Amino acid sequence: MKVGIVGLGLIGGSFAKTYRRNAPDCTIYAENRTRAVLDKAIEEGVVNAVLDESTIPLCDIIVISLFTDAAVNWLKSHADLIAGSTIVVDACGIKRRICREGFELAKNSRNRFRFIGGHPMAGTEKSGYDNSLDDLYEGASMILVPEDPEDGELISRAKELLAPLKFGMFVITDPEHHDRMIAYTSQMMHVMANSIVKNDKCEFVPGFTGGSFQDMTRVAFLNPSMWTELFMNNKDYLLEDIDNEIEQLGKYKAAIEAGDEEELTKLLAEGSRRREGLDIGR
Repeated sequence: MKVGIVGLGLIGGSFAKTYRRNAPDCTIYAENRTRAVLDKAIEEGVVNAVLDESTIPLCDIIVISLFTDAAVNWLKSHADLIAGSTIVVDACGIKRRICREGFELAKNSRNRFRFIGGHPMAGTEKSGYDNSLDDLYEGASMILVPEDPEDGELISRAKELLAPLKFGMFVITDPEHHDRMIAYTSQMMHVMANSIVKNDKCEFVPGFTGGSFQDMTRVAFLNPSMWTELFMNNKDYLLEDIDNEIEQLGKYKAAIEAGDEEELTKLLAEGSRRREGLDIGR
């Protein structure tokens, strides 16, 4: 198998390292904005060679791990170099724009390659190739967004090419549903965490924190440029969730201000029941 990876940050670097560990005989080509990072990956034996106009046509799968704007621009610049047998998967956090552009570029390309949206549901608060891992995706969910959800051949082929990553499950969805859910399960959590640590008490927390504070604030440490782009590209759904959270917090505030223990107990019990009923894996 020949794998192309565009972008060797945390996500792309982890793709490269995991392919290397679990499919040692595969050939990995990569491209990265900073050449020193690419050279390091080659020196370490993770990457075999540069992904360029001579190696792009050789790939069975190409994973684009860039910010959305950069991913679209890369596809536009390289679409006619990609072979018709190649499957291109992106790893962007928002799917509507990249899928809209990716589906059209694939169909209109010289060789009519296949594009499928992708989003590995794994990561850490750290970024960059040096923090990438060879087991980041093991057991995690991989969301796939095909243009046609009934295209079993494409979906099966994508799963086969991604098998060395050892994802725990694949979820097939459409761009709208993906972005609606990610606004809640990911983006809203980052907004909340980032706002919570702006409390002036935060500088005094050492010795006063347990798992709840640590879990709640872990993702406050983020890449501001990347998350700004993600939030702005999904602002309609994210704003819905922010408005809903403000409404929910208002209910707790009102019950506490009024000294209404019955209402507060009811609110807390409802939240506890809902969380208990959730089937959440990794």
